[in-house]
Amino acid sequence: EGIRMNMYEKMLWNVWMPKVRLAVSGWSCRNCDPLVEFIESWIPLLPRWLTSNIVDQLVLPRLQVEVNEWSPTTDIVPIHSWIHPWLPLLGQRLQIVYPTIRQKLAGALTAWHPSDPSAKSILKPWINVFTAGSMDVFLQNNIIPKLALCLEEFVVNPRQQNIEPFQWVMTWQGVCPENRFAQLLERHFFPNWTRVLCSWLSNNPDYEEVTKWYLGWKSMLSQSLQNNPVVKNQFSNALNIMNRAVSGKPSGADAPSLPYFTSIERKRAAEAAAEKRAAYLQAGVPQTASTEGLRFIDLVQKKAEDAGILFVPVVGKKHDGKTVYTFGAQAIYIDRSVLFVQSSKGGWAPVSLDNLLEIAKGKI
Repeated sequence: EGIRMNMYEKMLWNVWMPKVRLAVSGWSCRNCDPLVEFIESWIPLLPRWLTSNIVDQLVLPRLQVEVNEWSPTTDIVPIHSWIHPWLPLLGQRLQIVYPTIRQKLAGALTAWHPSDPSAKSILKPWINVFTAGSMDVFLQNNIIPKLALCLEEFVVNPRQQNIEPFQWVMTWQGVCPENRFAQLLERHFFPNWTRVLCSWLSNNPDYEEVTKWYLGWKSMLSQSLQNNPVVKNQFSNALNIMNRAVSGKPSGADAPSLPYFTSIERKRAAEAAAEKRAAYLQAGVPQTASTEGLRFIDLVQKKAEDAGILFVPVVGKKHDGKTVYTFGAQAIYIDRSVLFVQSSKGGWAPVSLDNLLEIAKGKI
């Protein structure tokens, strides 16, 4: 109405369109490909107003009815398989059905438990379809509270760990926004995990076991999540607690952070020669009033902590009578304020602290 049609457009409207209306009226929305392909093949031959009329007056109303009748708990065919093929043609027009889809999905998730992986497979196709804001709200209301409860009930037991519930939660890393997931771990996992660590350290543990436990938990997080400031701070805090435990220092915020040594190794390190100016020049650090009182081993530890690199002794391993340490993935030892790193062939070579940091970060 109100459109002036030429002869070609009149022919389409009076002859072609009635047949299209008849075909669409008998069309099954769950078998979308034939109609999508038909409309796409005709688009170059149709005026824009006629294409809009087809999708707005024929296709979209049928999709709305079908979405209203769809049940996520009983329908075998996933809804994205017959909605997403329309995205190139309908685009933002499909926004009209999204609230209904989210409402029905939320209802289906009422009794859901994180041990059931089906929810993730249903939601994942919608991550880049729903707006980031609407998806975030949906996850906060329907998924994250259940993941939080799962973490709250999760028992951290270094002696006999059932890791499965934690893995249920971690499968959602790629679905939940990273910052939201980091906050979830900060609030509902790390407090209990840290309490267990403190309890363990207060009972004369095998520090090598504690180190393996710490590294094992850290490895279960993606590298991106490990680098998230919130998560990184939690692991740094745990490392500081471990350092203070073996050094016998108080756990206050102002307590100095010392290398993660056994008692015997700390004693031997304390007997090493005082740091000289040449050692700082070799490490690329100018000697100042604030560094003059430090031992070289403390400097290496500080650099490792600043870079988020684990620096721990390898229990029972020595080279030429010197304690061997793990610096990230590298084996090193220190001889009179000179660092030596082990090559892939097993040999040892001197290295500056700056170069060692680059090697540990994978830049060399």
